Amino acid sequence: MSGPAFDVVNQLGGGPSQLPGSSALSGTTAANGSSVDCDGVEGPVSLAVLTGAATGSPTSFTVTAKLQESDDGSTWADIATQTTLVMTAGSSVGKLRGIRTKRYVRSVLTPAFVGGSSPTVPCASWVTGNIRRV
Repeated sequence: MSGPAFDVVNQLGGGPSQLPGSSALSGTTAANGSSVDCDGVEGPVSLAVLTGAATGSPTSFTVTAKLQESDDGSTWADIATQTTLVMTAGSSVGKLRGIRTKRYVRSVLTPAFVGGSSPTVPCASWVTGNIRRV
């Protein structure tokens, strides 16, 4: 679980869910990100997802991203109000958003590859939202 990071100048809070360089997505198994404590955040949350260049020469690939939320950081459910994000190119950035009702938020990234020899794609994600006004 990562604590919130605050950008007071831009009134943003949040933190990383999946760090760059920590691992590359492979196969078809979903990769759960770390939980981000959004206690100091209000309203919708956004997820920025970054992909790097794929290795293993796949013919094509997708990375499907979604947001999940939790009261306790251990029992997770999809955020019902989120948009859909399916990324189809390496070295790109995508964004989705949803309205959370619980304290903790994480990203879930699911790859799918066509062809290639043990293809992988590096990814990172960051959860952000507006700092709660006092």
